[in-house]
Amino acid sequence: MSPPIEVRWLFRRIYTYAATLLNSAGVMAIVWRIDDPAALKWIGLALIGANVVMATLYLSGATVTDWAKLAAAARRGTD
Repeated sequence: MSPPIEVRWLFRRIYTYAATLLNSAGVMAIVWRIDDPAALKWIGLALIGANVVMATLYLSGATVTDWAKLAAAARRGTD
């Protein structure tokens, strides 16, 4: 029996490349139209955060369940 599609490396590569391209295209469109430095700062920080998520999915092989476990552990740590 083959592993679920989310766990397969081919799916991860396709998903990561597609999401990164869409993310970059969206940011490029926003940056093209915005002249406000403060707004551009937050867009840049959001892009860095999105790229961290994409890199984690692609490089470490984290699944959605792994992200959920990480978020649950972070919530328990802040109580």
